Amino acid sequence: MKATDPKTPENLRVIKTARTEDSINKAALAGFRPLLRVVKASAKIRSKFCVWQSRFTGEIRVIGDFRGSLLDAEWEMVIDWTRYYPHSFPEPFAAYLIPPDIQIGEHVFVEDLIEDFIGMSWNQGDNCRLDSCAAIWDGQDLKIQYEKSKNRQVVVG
Repeated sequence: MKATDPKTPENLRVIKTARTEDSINKAALAGFRPLLRVVKASAKIRSKFCVWQSRFTGEIRVIGDFRGSLLDAEWEMVIDWTRYYPHSFPEPFAAYLIPPDIQIGEHVFVEDLIEDFIGMSWNQGDNCRLDSCAAIWDGQDLKIQYEKSKNRQVVVG
């Protein structure tokens, strides 16, 4: 099966990811080999926010861009700028679902990366995780073909 998603480079076969015990077991019973990984949050992947609250209505505004601070006298900052890991996953493990007919050296497209690679950096300090990437099957493992210069965007503003 070849992917037809236009985001998939070179029409590579798509490797799916299962993120729960149930979905991993269903895939295994369907003939896939689950390639298990621990889900580890990278300290490099981070976002920021602050919270402003109206002195009159109690409404809040969550701001993620330094340029969006509310300087109007009605608003006061109630939570100062805070950095955090912006993702959560259902389990502390996940598995790449390796098809039974995959060939050693086959180039594939991993649709949902388990590992944290930086896909976008913002000059305000935020780093977003890369969702997907090409990989090569070596017979035992997927070798993710991450290249900072190719897979990482830099945003200024």
